[in-house]
Amino acid sequence: MGSLVPVSVRGVYIAETAGGAFAPVVLLEDENSRIVPIFVGLSEAMSIHNALSGEVTPRPMTHDLFISIMESLNARITKALIDDLDEGVFYARITIGFNSVEHEIDARPSDCVALALRSKASIHMREEVISGSCVDKSDLENLMNIEAYL
Repeated sequence: MGSLVPVSVRGVYIAETAGGAFAPVVLLEDENSRIVPIFVGLSEAMSIHNALSGEVTPRPMTHDLFISIMESLNARITKALIDDLDEGVFYARITIGFNSVEHEIDARPSDCVALALRSKASIHMREEVISGSCVDKSDLENLMNIEAYL
């Protein structure tokens, strides 16, 4: 297993696919300015965007509800890890601390990011995942900020 690299969420964008459709993409960036795009669903993109912008919805959305449940049980999210990439699909795990024990749970990367942002937990990627999926900044020129899309 390779080393773990901390990453931050650079933002949520909309990319035009080869077929002319539009798809939400989350950009993760490490300390060396390597950028990894992760395509996500629209609801997950909105959840991540809301967490980044500090926007609170009138009623709790799914990720907000999950955090509320965790807090009521005195549990907390300690970290998110995107640890594998297989045939274009990213795999991730979220770590939950409860009663001085940490539990790792398989989760989609988009859910890990949305939950980590809400709980101020760190987000990491395995080095080999970053090196195998980072893109050149010129590949990002046609991305549109999700706010412009809305």
